[in-house]
Amino acid sequence: MLNYNDKEITSIITSDLEIAESRTRITVKSDATIEAMKDSELWAANNSAQTNTLLDFTTLLADKIHQSLADVNGLGTSNFFKQLWLKPVVPDADHTTIVFFQATPDGNKELFTIVDPLRTDGRLVASNLPTLIQITAKSDDALGYSDDEVTALIAMVKELYAAGYAFRTVDETVLQPVDGLTFATKFDTSRPLLASATVQEAGNIRLAATINGTAAGYHVYDEEHHDWMDLGTDTREGDQFVWESTSIPEDLVGQKLTLAVSVQSVDNVPAMDELFVIASSNAILMKESVNPGEYSLSLPNHKDLTVRVNPMSGTVTLATPNQPPRLSNWTTSTHSSANGSSQFCPRNQHLTKRGYAK
Repeated sequence: MLNYNDKEITSIITSDLEIAESRTRITVKSDATIEAMKDSELWAANNSAQTNTLLDFTTLLADKIHQSLADVNGLGTSNFFKQLWLKPVVPDADHTTIVFFQATPDGNKELFTIVDPLRTDGRLVASNLPTLIQITAKSDDALGYSDDEVTALIAMVKELYAAGYAFRTVDETVLQPVDGLTFATKFDTSRPLLASATVQEAGNIRLAATINGTAAGYHVYDEEHHDWMDLGTDTREGDQFVWESTSIPEDLVGQKLTLAVSVQSVDNVPAMDELFVIASSNAILMKESVNPGEYSLSLPNHKDLTVRVNPMSGTVTLATPNQPPRLSNWTTSTHSSANGSSQFCPRNQHLTKRGYAK
């Protein structure tokens, strides 16, 4: 049970707070209360009481989230909001969730969940939200939501993102903000960069390959394709990938050793090649900026999309300069931009040459 004589709890209940502030203040108060119980000889081993207390604070946060959403322009007065209800769930004394439902004549449609809303790593998990496949489907019934409902969902997700709650995967829903969206991509490392030298004597040898990007792996082969990589160590010296050994055996003298380095660079991202083809075939201008691995697309909906490749992290990041559209805004603006968006919404977070998952 919450102590309604506590000034902080009373202040939270009676104040008009943004979701982010409610999250912070309720989390701090909840943590302090639970820690006090764990330090108490009476309550330390009482998991049921701790779980119930956590449920009370989670319910308070759910109520404050609902209150804040009711004040959002275009959302609080919508028919969709009249169908919205939140269910706090606390399975144990360490974890909580807040499940968002839409009440319908046929029952309750589970929309998404805030997992661990009272923790700093709280996140959103979609259950039944519009996906890229639904957005780009030819059938009008594939989406499962009216335009007004999608607008309300976008407004709601925007508020939760502002509070620090976000989806972890790109393919959960197209309702995510595009700006800053980052995910893993694949690099074509099938053509390694080579550097060779003939072994003149047993002992020391140094091989160096000039690379532009990040080394994803390497091997050191002799003329019979045996791998001697483990005989040495690798270092990076500027734009050179260096392999050195001090233990070359006598039986390699006279043989040529070849250092083969697989490289992740901005020049070998299949998804960028495919995106360029799609953009060109739909009269969308795709320009490379002065920054290596950065591209700009002028979409038919008069919005700009920036795509940045980071070979070191193996990721692609999307950005929308001077505007905060959501993924659904530019995937549905035209058929061509929807095709292009498939390059950045792969299942299992991997981009392939044709934009499909493997």
